[in-house]
Amino acid sequence: MNEVIGETADGGGQADAARRKRVRRSVVWGGVAGAAGVVPVAIKATEFWPWWLNLMFCLVLGGAGAFAGAVTGHREGRKTEVRRDSLAAGEREMGRYRVKIVPEGAEPPAPFKADDYTSYSLTTTTRRLQLWEFGYVPQWSHPWRDLRLTLDGHVVVITGPQGLLGRFVLGRNGEAEGLVLAANRLRARAPGHSAVPESRAH
Repeated sequence: MNEVIGETADGGGQADAARRKRVRRSVVWGGVAGAAGVVPVAIKATEFWPWWLNLMFCLVLGGAGAFAGAVTGHREGRKTEVRRDSLAAGEREMGRYRVKIVPEGAEPPAPFKADDYTSYSLTTTTRRLQLWEFGYVPQWSHPWRDLRLTLDGHVVVITGPQGLLGRFVLGRNGEAEGLVLAANRLRARAPGHSAVPESRAH
């Protein structure tokens, strides 16, 4: 009995260590990306300055970029781990879609630009579809066999066993069609799915 408890505790410790390692990796790569993004700009902006002033300016700006990138990397790494913890054994995340929720009866907005703000995202996995807020606050999660995705213009309409789950506008042209197509294929492969034909809403 004690051996079993020890093995379980050791497995949990290994999982925690792996989680911390992945978050640290996100921090490092975020810092590298942050520095790499600002240093070329700093160099170009200081072409006519003395070399020592160029160096100081680049170091300061590069350090600031690396710090900001590391903070972002840490935040995104923690969010990724929260989503990873929601997965069952053998389940894997496939894709994430930034979305805006369209209230029922409201006029849908146009697909939004990359820099438009939204706090919601849909995550597809091999077994289910999940709605998250801020990337780490779960809103709902349903297996593919219980879902039906249709298109109403460029709006993705998602219904479940209890009715409407939401109407969503995705960020890029073509993403909505791709999501519905992927959902149809995953639902067809899901055990115990109901063979309800998909249609385009009008």
